[in-house]
Amino acid sequence: FADCGTTANTEHAAVANIERNIYGLQFHPEVTHTKFGTQILSNFVHEICHCVGDWSMRNFIEEATQEIRKMVGDELVIGAVSGGVDSTVAAVLMKKAIGDQFQAVFVNNGVLRKDEDT
Repeated sequence: FADCGTTANTEHAAVANIERNIYGLQFHPEVTHTKFGTQILSNFVHEICHCVGDWSMRNFIEEATQEIRKMVGDELVIGAVSGGVDSTVAAVLMKKAIGDQFQAVFVNNGVLRKDEDT
């Protein structure tokens, strides 16, 4: 890939592999100040990926906790938490699903900010 676009804050805002006809563009459609960001995401999800919007986060959480309970049964579970969004959300979901059967363990992955692990 070769750089083909920059911004004042981003050296690699756009990249291209002309031989393979592959292009990449870095931007954040999910933030409120991106014009038409919601529409861009919606078009990608529904028109390109052909996903159906027949779910809600409430249904997801309920279904996920039921599936966790089914998989875990009476066993105990330990889970590593880095402090990032993904592992923290996973830990909260596990705690909601199986309560005291889950024990979270904080792992300092070496890339935290100063004193962030205290």
